[in-house]
Amino acid sequence: MGLGVQEDTKLDHVPGTVLLNDEAAHSEAVTGGLKHGKGRDAHILLSPQPSEDPNDPLNWSLFKKEVIIAILCLGAMLNAGTNGPLLNASYFEMSQQINKPINTVVLVSGYNLLAAGCIGPFVAAFSRKYGKRPVFLVSTLFDIVGTAIGEAKVDYKYLLASRIIQGFSTSAFESLIVATVGDIYFVHQRGPRISFINFILNSASSLSSVICGQVFQKLGWLWLFHMFQIFLVAQFVLMFLFCPETTYIRDTRYDTDLVVDEKLEDLAAIEASHKEMVGEPGQGERTNIPQKKTFVQELAVFTGVYSPDSVVKFLIGPFLTLLNPAACYAVIASGVLNSWYVGSAIILAGIFSGPPWNFNASQIGYVGFGPFIGGMIGSIITGFTADWVIKYLTRRNKGVYEPEFRLVWMAPACVTCAFGMFFFGYTLEKGSPAELCAFLQGVMMVGVLIGIFSTLSYGLDSFRSQSNEIFIMNMLFKNFMFYGLSNFANPWVAESGPEQIMYVFGGTSVFFSLLGIPVYIYGKRLRSWWARHDLFRTLKMETHGPTSEMG
Repeated sequence: MGLGVQEDTKLDHVPGTVLLNDEAAHSEAVTGGLKHGKGRDAHILLSPQPSEDPNDPLNWSLFKKEVIIAILCLGAMLNAGTNGPLLNASYFEMSQQINKPINTVVLVSGYNLLAAGCIGPFVAAFSRKYGKRPVFLVSTLFDIVGTAIGEAKVDYKYLLASRIIQGFSTSAFESLIVATVGDIYFVHQRGPRISFINFILNSASSLSSVICGQVFQKLGWLWLFHMFQIFLVAQFVLMFLFCPETTYIRDTRYDTDLVVDEKLEDLAAIEASHKEMVGEPGQGERTNIPQKKTFVQELAVFTGVYSPDSVVKFLIGPFLTLLNPAACYAVIASGVLNSWYVGSAIILAGIFSGPPWNFNASQIGYVGFGPFIGGMIGSIITGFTADWVIKYLTRRNKGVYEPEFRLVWMAPACVTCAFGMFFFGYTLEKGSPAELCAFLQGVMMVGVLIGIFSTLSYGLDSFRSQSNEIFIMNMLFKNFMFYGLSNFANPWVAESGPEQIMYVFGGTSVFFSLLGIPVYIYGKRLRSWWARHDLFRTLKMETHGPTSEMG
């Protein structure tokens, strides 16, 4: 039993478990010939192992990888982090301009979220078959078209059409961007990137509410869409130029974090033979290493078909993840935490526009600084310490990394979520100063960010081959939750006050945080069970290559 994680008795090696620190494992004799990290990570065995192909995303320079993630994060900030809460601070004044009840205007954004959820399975299917690049590009195009409709006229019908079309852009940037981290980074490098993406997708929405509230108040309805459009077009151009396809089918034996049998000795022997052939005069061509693609070649929108199976089969993929207990926990726990933050943001305009605050859209937007700063603090904590913690736990576990180590973060998430949500609801009910309310919503956001980071990184490290489907299901689940909240959150607050709804949010957050304890203890056995009953393998929905390609 490794640090409380129960060992499995059915498989010799459980997918997701990797030998990460060969010094701590005293396995240098076996793994010495495999690829390792550089500098202070020289003792870290790279997982997955990069192939010999220079076009393998794992072989790209760190600078290139960081540029890709930065541009995709800009896309996530716009298409997901700003798109959803674009009108949060403006609902009350918009409802007055078009003479509609505030809940009718809020529901317009509910349809935006509903569209995001409905498109999710199609995003998963097309990205699995044709790669992520075309899906990212088409997604931003949806947002550009929807925004063009929104900036055409101050009218409810235009607003409704705009928000629905904009919603089709959200799914890819809420889900595939996390899977992209698994495409291009090694296990020991993923923590800070997931933490940053988590911050962009969640806390950035708080900052966007601040900015959008100012734009609406000073420039008006249409300029809110005009300015959004400028950034969308710029991001689309950057993504087209500098974000090549990251989906790559490498030999299964290189994917040491996915296989049931690692076969490290065989892989080390193959690596040695590659080095010998490259070193022999006239023998380099025997390695069959492809030529590195040029910049122009990487601009291709479609780079091939990554699976012979039909798109229809892949449409059911996200729903299959719910039959995987460990993946289901990652999907629902992160989705619930995210939903409760969005729920707390949805009710702000209705609460702070009334007594004792009587705020306008600009002032309501300022309240968003609380969760923005809280999310920043949570992201800094996980970004700077997440990979250090797993390296420390791996050393304690004799060099073996278990994905369940990511779940240790559910402990601080539980405490901060409970404190923030319960007291946020209490202070809203009592009409406390807005600064105190914003501070407590920020404390809540620290816990939400840490909890989402913990569960999503656990899902990625446990089931990377199915990460597209897991994160799409997470997106689908939370966007349907968002839609439900847009329907009943404000009426609930109007009837029972903000205290009750925030107490419900806090209680369920504590429950899912504590549920992480049995998942931590029995997670390895759950991964083993899924490896032996994997419906993706049964239905031939895998996308990595055959071992026969090596030699």
